[in-house]
Amino acid sequence: MNKRRKIIFALGAFATTTWARVGHAQRVYRIAVLMHGTERSMGGRLEVLREGLKELGYVEGKNLNLSVRWNEGGLDRLPDLAAELLHDKPDVLVTSNVLGAQAVFRHTRTVPIVLAGGAGAVKVNLAQSLARPGGNVTGVTTMGDEITSKRVELLKTMVPGLSRLGVLTTGKSLVHDEQMRGVMKAAQALKLKIIEVRVSVPGDLARLAAICGKGNCQALFVEQDPELTSWRAQIIESAARLHLPAFYPSADFVQGGGLISYSANNAGLFRRAATFVDKILKGAKPGDLPIEQPTTFELVVNQKTAQALGIKIPNEILLRADKVIE
Repeated sequence: MNKRRKIIFALGAFATTTWARVGHAQRVYRIAVLMHGTERSMGGRLEVLREGLKELGYVEGKNLNLSVRWNEGGLDRLPDLAAELLHDKPDVLVTSNVLGAQAVFRHTRTVPIVLAGGAGAVKVNLAQSLARPGGNVTGVTTMGDEITSKRVELLKTMVPGLSRLGVLTTGKSLVHDEQMRGVMKAAQALKLKIIEVRVSVPGDLARLAAICGKGNCQALFVEQDPELTSWRAQIIESAARLHLPAFYPSADFVQGGGLISYSANNAGLFRRAATFVDKILKGAKPGDLPIEQPTTFELVVNQKTAQALGIKIPNEILLRADKVIE
């Protein structure tokens, strides 16, 4: 090869390499997010997802386009919102719970779906197993009945004389049956009478007064349920009005004025979901990525709420608490 040809070849190789680098840098990834609840009540979790993606090199306005839909608590809106998000052909779609993933799954078996919470993915056939999902769904899920009994035990420790426990539920959670089994198992061991309070819409929370008022319930157990989570403020207010010590499914409730919770760190689930998005964008198949469950849980109590209820937080709880809100 003569000198002139060597120069032309070198320039061509340089141009090709440069074009490839520029092309890669200019690639804008489309991430869709389907959130259950309202932006006001759940916006913090979305921000954690944004932060997690940014830490991995995905920045909105540069190489990331983030499309978000909120269902405002309406489960019947999930299918339509899922269709809207899929219309833009996202590279990955993130959902805040299994119900959202179900809605997306009805429309597609090809777009990768990443869970950032919820429980029951295997139960509703979104995945063959947690270890080998096998399809287009992966991510991080919470637990159903595995920690329910523990939550009831902690509430009994907080309210030593507890014998009549109200359980707030919609009955529509994918893991409702499993949770109720956990509640009944603990109730049998602790000799508790369980009083179920079933609600369908926020307005039904008035039933709490009718069923649990006048001392009929000595405490309240709020089931892990995406709808109840979206009614967080109303539930906390209702429990306070009835002077009911209440155990909640996540720290969000306690930070908002609830008494006590024991759960995985929900913000951490969204941050972890960002790593699944990153792996998929780099070529991993969702069906090959095991669905993860949290291995650490945080006990959070609200000292101010305890004082308002006339409860002295037992030393056993204080010593075990990961966070005490003053």
